[in-house]
Amino acid sequence: MPELDRHPAGGAPRARRSPAPGPALAFALLLLLLVSPAGALPAPRLRALLQASKLAVAGQVSGVTSYDDDRAAVAQLGVDTVFKGTLPDPPPSLAIAELREGSSKPGLQADARGLFFLRPATRSSYMARTLPSGTYYELLPEFGAFVAADSPAEAGRQKAIMQRLVAVARGTSLTPAAARTLTFDLLACDSPLLVEDGAAGVGELTPPLTDAETRTLETALTRSELPERVRLALVQAVGKAKLTAMAPTLRTISSPPAVMEAAWQALDALGAGLSDEALAKQLTSQEASARTAALRELLRRRGTDAIGEITPVVVQDPDPEVRRAGIDALGALKTPAALPPLERAFADNPDELRQHAARAIAAIGGAQAIEVLVRLTEQGPLESQRYATLTLMTIEGPGKKAALQRIAKTHTDDQVRELVIHGLPADEPCP
Repeated sequence: MPELDRHPAGGAPRARRSPAPGPALAFALLLLLLVSPAGALPAPRLRALLQASKLAVAGQVSGVTSYDDDRAAVAQLGVDTVFKGTLPDPPPSLAIAELREGSSKPGLQADARGLFFLRPATRSSYMARTLPSGTYYELLPEFGAFVAADSPAEAGRQKAIMQRLVAVARGTSLTPAAARTLTFDLLACDSPLLVEDGAAGVGELTPPLTDAETRTLETALTRSELPERVRLALVQAVGKAKLTAMAPTLRTISSPPAVMEAAWQALDALGAGLSDEALAKQLTSQEASARTAALRELLRRRGTDAIGEITPVVVQDPDPEVRRAGIDALGALKTPAALPPLERAFADNPDELRQHAARAIAAIGGAQAIEVLVRLTEQGPLESQRYATLTLMTIEGPGKKAALQRIAKTHTDDQVRELVIHGLPADEPCP
């Protein structure tokens, strides 16, 4: 365990070097966690963090001391439960070192409470010079190494869940009924990280759901504050498990677009999907998220057959984000049938959306895309013509060389001709 040369600030108790866990326990933990596939049990992230950590505890930060203009900090953690590793009884206050400069993660704050997955702090000359001497830990670099508990009740739920996972790591069998209970306990947590771990178990559920399970899953599905990735995981798991009782709840999801699309696809899997006619009506919804989701879902279902139906939205929708989503979805089709609406989108939109349309046209490529870009080099404002010319220069296909030679000789604007002959100046970014 790393030792620096001076005593910790404030004379905080130093954690003594503790003996390693017994060979039998260490082997049981390692064997179970290594041979269990990540999706076979609920809580894959918690199980992986438990495996990777040297010390896993629950507790609360009593204070944070910053050093070197907050480039580094030490959080004093009061431990109330040890799940993995060995500490004196009662556990001391642990010093958690954080290198904050250049970190993309928020630092620990005073009063932060929850689960902490730790390892001995990495030695570095900078930290040795900057921090008082002592025994330091650091959070694992993996995502979720600190799981916040915003209330005592949430902290209690987290500890109960961890105690069950530790029991499994020590060899206690997790029956299907216990795995199901664990899944719903995770879904009932406030922490998005734990809800996401619960979603991993939802896909393995077998219907029917009890009334209590139904309420818990309904609540989780409608938590709009959850990160999009968590909501997507939940919705997709419901479809995978064929949980038809969730169909009414899935129909209520109205944003963001990606989650709404996933809900429609889950409804399809449940045999309760929207008809194409119902989806088409969503193209005129008052909600931009519904229009976005509808045009993408129609293209997913019907491919090129839906292009004519969504073109008015792609070209004329009052919300630029809806138009952008439509442009990107058309480009993803990679078919020349998408070029006519993309040509209109390029001609009729401001610069940012014009660039999206150009990239979509380039993604389709081929002779017909080159013909579209050649037309666009002669239309609209100069910047539009210039960007069409630049896009034409970046793609490959028959007729490109002859088209550029013609533009270099006959285009009415000096800048466009110069661009074809010499390219962009080295110090000028692409428009």
